[in-house]
Amino acid sequence: MTSISPAARRFESMVFTLCAVTVLLIVLLPLVWMFFSSFKPNTELFQRPPQMLPRVWTVEHYIELWNFTTFPRYFLNTFLVAGIACVIGILVSLASVYAVTRFQFIGARPFTFGVLFIYMLPPILLALPFFRIWFNLGQLNSLPALAITYLTITLPFSLWILRPYIEAIPRALEEAAMIDGCTRFQAFRKVIVPQAWPGIIATFVFTFVVVWNELLYSLVLISDEPKRTVSLGIASLILETSVYSWGLVNAAGVLATIPVLFLFALVTRHMVTGLGAGAVK
Repeated sequence: MTSISPAARRFESMVFTLCAVTVLLIVLLPLVWMFFSSFKPNTELFQRPPQMLPRVWTVEHYIELWNFTTFPRYFLNTFLVAGIACVIGILVSLASVYAVTRFQFIGARPFTFGVLFIYMLPPILLALPFFRIWFNLGQLNSLPALAITYLTITLPFSLWILRPYIEAIPRALEEAAMIDGCTRFQAFRKVIVPQAWPGIIATFVFTFVVVWNELLYSLVLISDEPKRTVSLGIASLILETSVYSWGLVNAAGVLATIPVLFLFALVTRHMVTGLGAGAVK
């Protein structure tokens, strides 16, 4: 068996690094362009040839967006909807996964595969049924209805992320806790939840990102302007301004990206631990 020389290893490392940097630049280029374009005056947004950096920096687009539109309200609506969907989704997912992995009952295996099948359905296929359901219930243009819809579409994803973490926790830990006097619920709260905490963090973050970026269901279920979400608000800025106010749209995109970046920066350590642990498990 021939060994690889140090020069070949360095060359291989350089090739992989170059490929990684190239992919990173391709992914970041739209975001970087959006960021710098949000600080350009309108005259520079349409100049030919285009330039990455603005000659004159301005915050007029942010001032206009914050003071003369209802974009701050879109933020509050999206935080409300995402918070409801994420928190309730985590609680229901934990309880469901715990029941499936700890108790033997008829239909447990078909239940898990049925949940996966629902997650595989295209979102557009479920848009009309959701619309009919909320229309018949008189709950169209309702943020709670939108939150329940998001809960429905993200719940299968949460179940399949959390399942490996719960399955990997030894039952002996729960049994020891119950021998020491804990009820099953206390053992679940004091033993299972702390052990599955990295998975809970990862599930929360990914669920939040899905809800934060979702457009289809908000477009179908919400028509009142004060109840729009961030993604629907940005889309309405493009439509209502005849795609001429690109500075306003870029500023809205930058502001909509900040909460997601902040959340990732806040829980990066837990998320990396959770993803690595999930892969091993």
